[in-house]
Amino acid sequence: MSQPPDLSIVMTIVDGGAVLTRCLDALSRQQGDARLEVLIPYDHMSQEAGDLVGRYPQFDFIDLGKILGGTVPKNPLEMHAFYDTRRAEAMKRARGRLIGIIEDRGVPDLRWAETMIRLHDEHPHGVIGGAVTNGVNRLWNWAIFFCDFGRYQPPLSKENPEYVTDTNIVYKRDAIMSVRHLWEVKYQEAQVNWALRDAGTGLMLTDAAITEQHRPKVSIGNLAAERLHWARMFGQVRAREITRGQRLKLCLAMPLLPFVLFLRHFRRQVAKDRYIGRYIAAAPLTLFLLVCWSAGEFIGYVETKPKSS
Repeated sequence: MSQPPDLSIVMTIVDGGAVLTRCLDALSRQQGDARLEVLIPYDHMSQEAGDLVGRYPQFDFIDLGKILGGTVPKNPLEMHAFYDTRRAEAMKRARGRLIGIIEDRGVPDLRWAETMIRLHDEHPHGVIGGAVTNGVNRLWNWAIFFCDFGRYQPPLSKENPEYVTDTNIVYKRDAIMSVRHLWEVKYQEAQVNWALRDAGTGLMLTDAAITEQHRPKVSIGNLAAERLHWARMFGQVRAREITRGQRLKLCLAMPLLPFVLFLRHFRRQVAKDRYIGRYIAAAPLTLFLLVCWSAGEFIGYVETKPKSS
């Protein structure tokens, strides 16, 4: 029997097409001699990925057929369920002693896999997240980057952070399998990582392993809907982790949240002394995205039953 891979890499297809091939090209050129397993799960909403099997014969393309009842998503919240389901199915098939997740928008550095393996060998943490940089010099991309990935930009070194991005993360096998019941059907990083943190599994953020975001252009309407629905999902997850009183406080404070987040992001850029001018230039767009996010998070809190005490 052949040795298991050092690292199984689960690819989350979000955009597909040229975005996916750019990311797969980077994975095919990973440096070092580690044994890698790349898993690309796809379904009836991403069938075009199957056309790439011949181009990347070294990778494992997993045809899931029709998932979630063969439905066609009507909004970004429903679409996100496809990402979560694909990842869960691939993670169950992963054979590596380490299991990582990236998304097609985030192109890994050519030493990303080698670095993640080394970090796990050197540190006891069960969860190690890498850094994220922006690869598209467009104001909308900068605004998205500041909102989604500002906390993950270099310089970065943090023990037991509250958040680790699901676009650049690697788990020790024992750690992720200890909470398999949480992601057996759908993987949601906040729920999984918070459970591991509460169980005493160490989390770590580092800028030694980097992915670079290459998001294609998107319309304002689609972007606003994405922010609202993704925040709605986050609000649902968080509401299940907090008490009724905590949820009420968050709901009452929600009108202030966009401005609090905006200032928090700005202070982060000042502290890191990076991209301050770009943050100011993208400020109206960033604030717009934060308003959409706050509205979605509020909806998530309201529609989800929290803890009773």
